[in-house]
Amino acid sequence: MISLNVEVKHNTFGKGAVVDCQGKYMKVRFANAEKTFVYPDAFEKFLTLADGTVSSDILADIEEVKKQKKALLDKKTEEQLHTMTHGIVIPGKELLSLESNESFESRLKNTEPEEL
Repeated sequence: MISLNVEVKHNTFGKGAVVDCQGKYMKVRFANAEKTFVYPDAFEKFLTLADGTVSSDILADIEEVKKQKKALLDKKTEEQLHTMTHGIVIPGKELLSLESNESFESRLKNTEPEEL
């Protein structure tokens, strides 16, 4: 977490100071405006410390957030894979499992075409 009154620099707004930081949001007061940023994501693209660097604490926070995002993405991917291989029923739509799909295909092959 970043401390209050830390001086930062933004590409567009120039120099400012952190005036509030709660949860994942921080407010920075610049000469002409006060802006809210997502912490620590803003330090990847928009902000640096006033001296043009990013501290090791902020870099560690960025890495931690990346790990958390990757874990969520991995879980979502795993859930989607599970859904694709085992099937689910969504109200109004049905997704057949692989077993059901194979059974359906075998029934299709064993039916005789209708005569016209």
